[in-house]
Amino acid sequence: MRWNLSLGIQIILTVFVMIIGIYCLITKDFTLLPLSQILLGFTFIIIGLREWKRAKRKYVSILYFAVAIFILFVYVKSFIAY
Repeated sequence: MRWNLSLGIQIILTVFVMIIGIYCLITKDFTLLPLSQILLGFTFIIIGLREWKRAKRKYVSILYFAVAIFILFVYVKSFIAY
């Protein structure tokens, strides 16, 4: 496995999402969930870019992009609602 910038960013974003999720579960304070959603959306964009570079499974990268767009849409929609 080659370590590159996109893999490093993916790992950092994933760790942040996990830390925020664990914090929300332990403290029952869910105010950080929108931040978790946007970080998860960016994580899926990074994963989609990495899959696109592999060029064998472009349909998987398109699926990751679609999920990322949906997550970011839900984030924006919930942000506008409040």
